Amino acid sequence: ACNCNLHARRCRFNMELYKLSGRKSGGHCHYCKEGFYRDLSKPISHRKACKECDCHPVGAAGQTCNQTTGQCPCKDGVTGITCNRCAKGYQQSRSPIAPCIKIPAAPPTTAASSTEEPADCDSYCKASKGKLKINMKKYCKKDY
Repeated sequence: ACNCNLHARRCRFNMELYKLSGRKSGGHCHYCKEGFYRDLSKPISHRKACKECDCHPVGAAGQTCNQTTGQCPCKDGVTGITCNRCAKGYQQSRSPIAPCIKIPAAPPTTAASSTEEPADCDSYCKASKGKLKINMKKYCKKDY
């Protein structure tokens, strides 16, 4: 008898595969294939019991996620379950190889420069009178 959690009409037990798995992998169709992870919000018998990893094409170091958590392998400085944002202390770069780079530490300020103020603070601090328009599609990338 075969118990495949409603994922197959027929199944055939393969002793060789069972031995190769270290005698752990059962014939119950309860593992997700590579590139997918188990969606615990759905019963194992649900046809969408496995979710696609959806690892970010730039931020992830690969497309295969953890079968249990869905966590993708992130590049240095990248975080998020799909590796879609920069970690704390990192900022986005334009490089697909290193999409997030460490934010450089600010140089120490000297006592003289920290106490100096511009002679005319109002003209120094007021906002510009002109209007500036930015094309968000040009300056912002999806998922960052």
